[in-house]
Amino acid sequence: MTCYFTMHTTQCEKEIHTLMEDVVDHALSVEADGSAAQGDGEDPCDNWPRLSRLCDRLTRAHTARDRLHERAMPSPTEIRIKVEAAERMVARAQKRLAAETEAHQEKLKKYELRVQEDRAAGRRGANGRPPVPMEHKTVLVRQRTRLVKMRAWLERAHAPRPAPSPASRACLSDPDSRLIPGKRGGYLQGYNIQIVCARRQFLLAIEAHDNPSDRTALVPMVKKTQHNHQAARLPGDIQLWLADSGYASATSFEALADLPLLVSVTSDADQAGFPAKRQQAPASQQDMAARLATPTGRAQYRQRSALVEPGFAQIFQRFGRHLNYRGRQAVDAEIKLLGTVHNLNKLINHTPKNRS
Repeated sequence: MTCYFTMHTTQCEKEIHTLMEDVVDHALSVEADGSAAQGDGEDPCDNWPRLSRLCDRLTRAHTARDRLHERAMPSPTEIRIKVEAAERMVARAQKRLAAETEAHQEKLKKYELRVQEDRAAGRRGANGRPPVPMEHKTVLVRQRTRLVKMRAWLERAHAPRPAPSPASRACLSDPDSRLIPGKRGGYLQGYNIQIVCARRQFLLAIEAHDNPSDRTALVPMVKKTQHNHQAARLPGDIQLWLADSGYASATSFEALADLPLLVSVTSDADQAGFPAKRQQAPASQQDMAARLATPTGRAQYRQRSALVEPGFAQIFQRFGRHLNYRGRQAVDAEIKLLGTVHNLNKLINHTPKNRS
């Protein structure tokens, strides 16, 4: 990706530079000819549309590069894990250096004491080779070098620099979009749309998640739903949160520990009581598995598919699977407009049930 991006941007910059030189030459010729060159009413430099397209393409290429670097940035959890590991390595290197320094200082003191005793006894000096000075001791030099490396590692862990892999890709037509697995196999360039539904598929939130995986979408969607709930001044709190196995993450469970949350940690078929291949939950998700294993947990989780899956089906049936705009802001505005129309349709066509 880096090689292709460099070649693409270099080519665009060369073409823009060439066109700009033509513009300057034309302007100078017009100034030299005066009104005679302006009398025919024609501008020989008719490359303004191409110049505009090249500038736009170059801007999108730089945006795509920035997106790749942003996506290569590790998550806060990964940064915390690396920082903790680096701190342990620094502490271990400091401890080892202190121990080696103390041991060698003790050796130097013993040798100096032996020299003084021999000189007091009238002898020339202590027998044997004198110890190596502190600054030249091989073990100490090695431990000091190791400590410097560990501290540099700790600094890099605190302030990581994103480094996209050579296999990273970004779309120049829409740098904000991602390569997402298709519904019927293969891949497509698009957005991962997330929705939160209440009863009768009434949308509480709809967002474009900047990752093909759903695993990191749980916490942002919960926070956005809570924000919309408060902005709409709805009474009470949401009584239950349900999500499928694609959102299972120990980090998300820890961040949302204060909420009544049920997330499948095996597979939806197993959680619903049907035969399934994946029946064992990871060790870090055993608490959620125990919560789901109760009769109440199973009964509550069975409501999930009937709440949210028809919501996706109704949106796709009514509006299709293709968006009309590109760019994160335009896509966000479009999907929110579609969600508003969906909710208005629900409100208009809602028929309250009369009790008999």
